[in-house]
Order: sequence, then C-alpha cells, then structure tokens
Amino acid sequence: MKTTNLIAGFISLFVLISIIGFFGWSSYSDNTNPQIYSNDSYTDSLSVDYVFPFKNTSVTVSVSIPASTYYGAISVESKRIPYMKWDNYTYYSDFTNDPLQESIYTDILAQLISVKQTLNLMDDEYVELLSTFVQNISYYHQSEFRYPVETIVEKRGDCDDKSILLAGLLTRAGYDAVLLIFDTENHATVGIRTNDATAYPNTGGYAIIETTNYNYVTDKSIEFENNLTLSSIPTVISVGTGVKTYTSGSKITVILEYKDTCSALIDQLAQTCINNSETVNEMEDTLTDYECRLSSLETLMNTSSYAEYLANDYYAQYEALYTEYKAYHAEYLLSYVNHDDVIDEHNRYIDIYNLIIAEPYNREYVYQKVLFASQR
Repeated sequence: MKTTNLIAGFISLFVLISIIGFFGWSSYSDNTNPQIYSNDSYTDSLSVDYVFPFKNTSVTVSVSIPASTYYGAISVESKRIPYMKWDNYTYYSDFTNDPLQESIYTDILAQLISVKQTLNLMDDEYVELLSTFVQNISYYHQSEFRYPVETIVEKRGDCDDKSILLAGLLTRAGYDAVLLIFDTENHATVGIRTNDATAYPNTGGYAIIETTNYNYVTDKSIEFENNLTLSSIPTVISVGTGVKTYTSGSKITVILEYKDTCSALIDQLAQTCINNSETVNEMEDTLTDYECRLSSLETLMNTSSYAEYLANDYYAQYEALYTEYKAYHAEYLLSYVNHDDVIDEHNRYIDIYNLIIAEPYNREYVYQKVLFASQR
C-alpha cells in the first residue's frame, strides 16, 4: 500500500513546504478532489484483452478505453491530492469514482454479467468472478496512486490499485463493498458485506477480498514477509452505495479449515512414509539374508554325500528356516501394503491441498471435493 501520512515534526513541515512550492498552495490548501483531466489531444481508443480462469473454463474480456481518459489519468495534474485529504483517505473514493471512468466500468460489467448469465452464476459466484478478474491482473508495486483506467490499460497494479478497481466494479454491480486500509501492515484490500463470522473484526461486518493474487473471498490468512499477517484495525472507506452481501463464507471456512488439516496431515504422513520406507527396506534386507541362507542349504543338500546329508540333517534345517522365512515374508507383505496405503493417503491429501490453494476461482467445486474427501 502507498503510505501518505506525513512524518511528524520538522520533516513534515519540510515536505509540505516543498510540495506547496512545487505545485502551488491552491492545489493543497482546499478540498478539491483528485480528478482525471482528459487529454483531448488523443482521439483514438486503446484496446486491452484479458483472459483468466473461472470455474472449469476461461473467460475473455476485451475493454475499449478512450485514450484521452488514460493519458489524462497518468498526468501529474490528475494525481494531485489536497493536503487536507491526506489523513482521512477520502481520495480513495475520488480515484474509484472519477466520472470519466464510468464507461470503462460499464464495458467490463456488461461482459461479465453476460458470463454470469451464460454460466448461470449465483450472486456470490458473481462476486468471485469479479474478484478473479482483478486478481488475475499482475501485481506490480509503485509509489504513486493510480486510477482504475491505468490499472486496466497497463494490466498491472499493487494492492491499492487493484482494490480500488475491484471496489468500483463491485459497488456498481450492486454489492455493499468498501476499501479496507491497513496502516500497520501497509496494505489495502476490499471489504464485502457479510452476515457471518467471516467478517474481519472491527469493520462493521465486512469480509476481506485480497486482490494481489488468486484468493478466496473472506480469506484473511494473508502472509507478508517474516510471516506477518493482518491483525490491525483497518480504516473503512466507503466508495459506493451497493446493498447486496456475500453469503458463502461458511463454505470457505470449511475449505480453509480442511486446508489446514491437510497441511498438518501431509507433514505427519510424510514422516510416517519415511519411517515405513526404512522399515520395509530393512525387512527386504532380512528377506534377502533368508533367501541366501536357504540357497546355501539347497546347495549343500544337492552336493553333499548321503552320509553328510544325514549327519547334518540339512532337510530339517531347510524346513525350519523356510518356515521362518514364510512367516517373516507375510509380515513384510503387510508392512509393504501398509506403506503403500500411507503413500496413497499422503498423495490424496497433497492433491486436495494443491487443489485448494490453486483454484480459489472454482470455489463450489473445491467445496464439494473437500466434503467428499473429509467423509472418506
């Protein structure tokens, strides 16, 4: 997330004076909203194509964007944030809702609502479709704020940029969505209204949608460097007036809990596999020793004189050793089968774990697979 708070004391004053000197006091002393100033020297359109996975298919979205809007958005003039707005984050709404971007939102939503109808998606699945569209955009960190039009054209953005875009799409699709700004973790996500325990604490009932990569709606187990996770109370920024909620959080809780179960069992079974493998290898060595001894006795029985044969009772020795061999071989077979069973079980947990982490965009399918696996 782009941090905009001024450093306290003299450093803050120096920065403010520098900014005022560069841009002029009028731009930073009032409450003028950041806005895109159209660059009308560009009269053509820019075309951008997206292809991303969803459920068991792929979705293509082709967006046509007025070049005047894009080149206006990237200008320094369009990025000016009044000093008085820096601490209350209201500029997030300005970046999200600039009127020159409405045609872009409309274009994207028209195509995705068509996908919703074609795939017969429920409202929660439509949230997931919109989220996957944004999550598919490459993560790229930069220090300046960017309008959704920039993120769309350049096909990249960081947590702020992608969250602003998704919040804009969700609110225009009728969902109660907000931006969640985590100062402590220097991170931004989208919040979607939910009525269950998946809501992030102290947000007023909003669950997290992580936008930097493919992730399940409501999954707040985001890890940063040094194994840090989200734990602070975020600032909630309203960017729209939608009312629809997300109601599939309980299913995602089942998925994520089973993922944790799989992770623990994969480690446990991996160690069991190692131990079993060592046991089986040792038993195979013992069986080989038995077979060598039996072979030696067979040789003695076949090459000894009759007197030696009777004197040493080779046949009785052979029979006794062979009986031991058969009993030990039976134990070996049980150990071998058990080892194979543990390997199969280990692989099953790996498969379902990989499915869970690889396909957040296929939530209902993953949920059904988890239910089936948990009942085995």
